Amino acid sequence: MRIIILLLSLGLAGCATLDREECQTADWQLIGFNDGVAGRSAERLEQHREACADYGISPLMDDYLDGHYRGAERYCTAENGYNRARAGQGYNSVCSGGLSYDFERGFELGQEAYRQLQQQEQVERQLSDQKSSQREDENRIAELEKKLVADKTKPEQRYQLLRDIESLRDQIYSRKPDIQRLKTEVEMERRYSRQLEQDLRQQL
Repeated sequence: MRIIILLLSLGLAGCATLDREECQTADWQLIGFNDGVAGRSAERLEQHREACADYGISPLMDDYLDGHYRGAERYCTAENGYNRARAGQGYNSVCSGGLSYDFERGFELGQEAYRQLQQQEQVERQLSDQKSSQREDENRIAELEKKLVADKTKPEQRYQLLRDIESLRDQIYSRKPDIQRLKTEVEMERRYSRQLEQDLRQQL
């Protein structure tokens, strides 16, 4: 049943590419161009075919493919390749054959930028984790200090609370050098990312 529902939903998604009026007045060269310039595969023509089949209309394949190629020429630029890779997206198969050179060159540069951003984010996460641990320990100390001065707290409990508070303060103190080091690393990674971004974009 789930498979049937999935197939039906995919069919409905295909029908959504064009409505009746769009099918009847379709400029297939323009539709192909728009798909190509958006980086969509020429296989999208099949979705358009399914969408218009209910109205007894068939796409003009040659017109669509001609428009799609011209649109893909606009899409398959070094800048688009760079932006796609920098965002961590995969290589777009639309840019194949004679359209691949500029896009692939930009894509490789974008991958370099993406790797640096990943490195930057890793250090930022480490710093965030350390700061979070500091806050948790500070909050825990505040809770223990309230118990420490509470009237119902017994002397032996106060002794243990003091030991726990001291232990937490030691953790906070020992964590400070790592936090300072990570702050410096984060600033260095961000500075390097900005410089790398400028250098890579100049190569597009």
